[in-house]
Amino acid sequence: MDTAQFNASVCNVVQMIPPQKITSCAHIAKLLGEPTKSRRVSEVVKFLGQTSSPLPWHRVISTSGIIASRGDLGRVQSSALQVEGVPVLTGSFGESRVEFGQSGWFPEQVYVVSEMDSDDEWGA
Repeated sequence: MDTAQFNASVCNVVQMIPPQKITSCAHIAKLLGEPTKSRRVSEVVKFLGQTSSPLPWHRVISTSGIIASRGDLGRVQSSALQVEGVPVLTGSFGESRVEFGQSGWFPEQVYVVSEMDSDDEWGA
Protein backbone atom coordinates (compact mmCIF):
# COMPACT_ATOMS: atom_id res chain seq x y z
CA MET A 1 0.00 0.00 0.00
CA ASP A 2 1.54 3.31 -1.03
CA THR A 3 1.32 6.50 1.05
CA ALA A 4 -1.71 7.92 -0.78
CA GLN A 5 -3.63 4.66 -0.41
CA PHE A 6 -2.69 4.42 3.27
CA ASN A 7 -3.82 7.98 3.96
CA ALA A 8 -7.09 7.43 2.10
CA SER A 9 -7.67 4.19 4.00
CA VAL A 10 -7.09 5.95 7.34
CA CYS A 11 -9.67 8.57 6.36
CA ASN A 12 -12.07 5.82 5.33
CA VAL A 13 -11.81 4.15 8.76
CA VAL A 14 -12.04 7.47 10.63
CA GLN A 15 -15.30 8.14 8.81
CA MET A 16 -16.69 4.81 10.11
CA ILE A 17 -16.24 5.62 13.81
CA PRO A 18 -19.74 6.15 15.23
CA PRO A 19 -20.68 9.20 17.28
CA GLN A 20 -20.00 8.81 21.01
CA LYS A 21 -17.28 6.24 20.25
CA ILE A 22 -13.50 6.48 20.12
CA THR A 23 -10.68 4.30 18.84
CA SER A 24 -6.90 4.38 18.85
CA CYS A 25 -4.32 5.05 16.15
CA ALA A 26 -2.92 1.58 16.81
CA HIS A 27 -6.30 -0.05 16.20
CA ILE A 28 -6.77 1.78 12.91
CA ALA A 29 -3.29 0.65 11.82
CA LYS A 30 -4.20 -2.93 12.77
CA LEU A 31 -7.47 -2.75 10.81
CA LEU A 32 -5.50 -1.64 7.75
CA GLY A 33 -3.15 -4.60 8.05
CA GLU A 34 -0.26 -2.29 8.96
CA PRO A 35 0.08 -2.76 12.74
CA THR A 36 3.47 -1.03 12.90
CA LYS A 37 2.18 2.20 11.37
CA SER A 38 0.21 3.71 14.27
CA ARG A 39 2.48 6.76 14.26
CA ARG A 40 1.62 7.34 10.59
CA VAL A 41 -2.09 7.09 11.48
CA SER A 42 -1.48 9.71 14.17
CA GLU A 43 0.13 12.02 11.60
CA VAL A 44 -2.87 11.68 9.26
CA VAL A 45 -5.29 12.37 12.12
CA LYS A 46 -3.28 15.41 13.21
CA PHE A 47 -3.37 16.71 9.64
CA LEU A 48 -7.16 16.25 9.53
CA GLY A 49 -7.45 18.23 12.76
CA GLN A 50 -5.51 21.10 11.23
CA THR A 51 -7.82 21.34 8.24
CA SER A 52 -11.53 21.96 7.89
CA SER A 53 -12.10 18.26 7.27
CA PRO A 54 -15.63 17.03 8.00
CA LEU A 55 -14.17 13.68 9.11
CA PRO A 56 -14.53 12.90 12.85
CA TRP A 57 -10.78 12.96 13.51
CA HIS A 58 -11.48 13.89 17.13
CA ARG A 59 -12.66 10.30 17.76
CA VAL A 60 -9.11 8.95 17.34
CA ILE A 61 -7.08 8.90 20.55
CA SER A 62 -3.65 7.62 21.55
CA THR A 63 -3.51 4.07 22.88
CA SER A 64 -2.98 5.45 26.39
CA GLY A 65 -6.32 7.28 26.24
CA ILE A 66 -4.63 10.63 26.71
CA ILE A 67 -5.81 13.47 24.49
CA ALA A 68 -2.67 15.00 23.05
CA SER A 69 -2.10 18.58 24.06
CA ARG A 70 -1.14 19.85 20.60
CA GLY A 71 -1.93 23.49 21.18
CA ASP A 72 -5.52 24.24 20.31
CA LEU A 73 -6.10 20.81 18.73
CA GLY A 74 -6.23 19.11 22.12
CA ARG A 75 -8.85 21.56 23.37
CA VAL A 76 -10.87 21.24 20.15
CA GLN A 77 -10.71 17.43 20.36
CA SER A 78 -11.70 17.38 24.02
CA SER A 79 -14.61 19.77 23.42
CA ALA A 80 -15.86 17.85 20.37
CA LEU A 81 -15.84 14.59 22.32
CA GLN A 82 -17.71 16.15 25.23
CA VAL A 83 -20.34 17.59 22.88
CA GLU A 84 -20.88 14.06 21.53
CA GLY A 85 -21.28 12.69 25.04
CA VAL A 86 -17.90 11.01 25.45
CA PRO A 87 -16.75 11.53 29.05
CA VAL A 88 -13.42 13.38 29.16
CA LEU A 89 -11.65 12.96 32.48
CA THR A 90 -8.74 14.80 34.05
CA GLY A 91 -5.81 12.52 34.84
CA SER A 92 -3.56 12.69 37.87
CA PHE A 93 -1.12 14.99 36.04
CA GLY A 94 -3.84 17.31 34.72
CA GLU A 95 -4.03 15.67 31.29
CA SER A 96 -7.33 15.15 29.49
CA ARG A 97 -8.13 11.51 28.94
CA VAL A 98 -10.88 9.12 27.91
CA GLU A 99 -11.71 5.57 28.92
CA PHE A 100 -11.79 3.08 26.07
CA GLY A 101 -13.76 0.60 28.18
CA GLN A 102 -16.74 2.92 28.22
CA SER A 103 -16.57 4.51 24.76
CA GLY A 104 -14.23 2.32 22.73
CA TRP A 105 -14.91 1.22 19.15
CA PHE A 106 -12.78 -1.78 18.27
CA PRO A 107 -14.21 -3.84 15.41
CA GLU A 108 -12.20 -6.89 14.44
CA GLN A 109 -12.33 -5.92 10.77
CA VAL A 110 -13.79 -3.30 8.48
CA TYR A 111 -14.21 -3.08 4.74
CA VAL A 112 -11.98 -0.31 3.48
CA VAL A 113 -12.64 0.87 -0.05
CA SER A 114 -9.35 1.32 -1.84
CA GLU A 115 -8.91 3.46 -4.92
CA MET A 116 -8.98 0.31 -7.06
CA ASP A 117 -12.41 -0.66 -5.66
CA SER A 118 -14.02 2.67 -6.52
CA ASP A 119 -16.52 2.72 -9.37
CA ASP A 120 -15.28 6.18 -10.31
CA GLU A 121 -11.79 4.83 -10.91
CA TRP A 122 -13.09 2.55 -13.63
CA GLY A 123 -15.50 5.05 -15.11
CA ALA A 124 -18.59 3.00 -14.24
